[in-house]
Amino acid sequence: MTASLTVLEATRAAVTDLGRFGSAHLGIQVNGAADQVSARTANILVGNGDGAPVLETSLTPLGVRTQTTALIAVTGAVGAATIDGVELPLRTPVLTWPGAEVRIEPARAGVHSYLAVHGTMRGDLFRGSVAVDPLLGRGRRLAVGDSVEVDDADVNLPPFLPLFRLNAPAPEHTHTWTLDVLAGPEAGQFPGLIDALPHTVFTVGTDSDQAGTRLEGPTFRRIASDEILSRGVPLGAVEIPPAGGLIALQRGRPMTAGYPVAVVVARASHHLLAQVRPGDDVRLRLVDRADAVRRLADIDTSLSDLRRRAAAMYDACGLFDRSQTCSTLSPAQKASA
Repeated sequence: MTASLTVLEATRAAVTDLGRFGSAHLGIQVNGAADQVSARTANILVGNGDGAPVLETSLTPLGVRTQTTALIAVTGAVGAATIDGVELPLRTPVLTWPGAEVRIEPARAGVHSYLAVHGTMRGDLFRGSVAVDPLLGRGRRLAVGDSVEVDDADVNLPPFLPLFRLNAPAPEHTHTWTLDVLAGPEAGQFPGLIDALPHTVFTVGTDSDQAGTRLEGPTFRRIASDEILSRGVPLGAVEIPPAGGLIALQRGRPMTAGYPVAVVVARASHHLLAQVRPGDDVRLRLVDRADAVRRLADIDTSLSDLRRRAAAMYDACGLFDRSQTCSTLSPAQKASA
């Protein structure tokens, strides 16, 4: 069965997935869902594979009407969510009905929220992904009146309305953030920077975007005078441009850059970096490799446990056929997400 969503309200919303992997050698950014943990959680809750397409809305409301019965879940930075005006539980699978109106209000803290629907949401598929790429002009941004089709959305209506309680992790969105960082290749070129980090609060600048988050604060003097050749830069690299301040690179970053990289945001904090908004305060906490790996493993373990419990629940109630669902990340996604 193909389900259909009619867009009732959308300003900064799009169809996305975990990103366009394997094309960096062509200069194509990974892009994809800004908060990968929230996007993966939404998909797990509705029985999809982690990398299935979802709707992402940023700082603005999203309203859709489900034209058929559908299994949905809402995650991320959400102020409130309703279905036909009645409060919708967050991070919880919910069965809608034909004509049901789902509305997501932005949160007072955080940026991105996600709506997942059981099945495969159609988007602008390019090099294996539906992620929006502003530079290439690819991806599907939503407008009022659009129809979003979802293939393989079949759900078997049970004789009773099930209440799904999976206790999905509830991230805290605030205006004060602490991000774990690892020492970068040029950390030693900025005397006092590492020692200053525990006592330094940066403010997120208004010129932040999907390519990088500006962190305004003290200026750190570089003792080296040689230029850095343009090179590949990872997601989370924190550059120090000559004008001062820091730039934490996001999923829409360029593939190469030539600014010194003092620290790199650890992968376990990438989803937090994605949710900071202009005016927020940010602290950078230096961790070692073992700490960074352990924190990332904790996130993966939490999502694996949620996936296991969701699978057991859906097997028990027979809501849909899980044999068609891929529930794991590809090796490229594991390496780059």
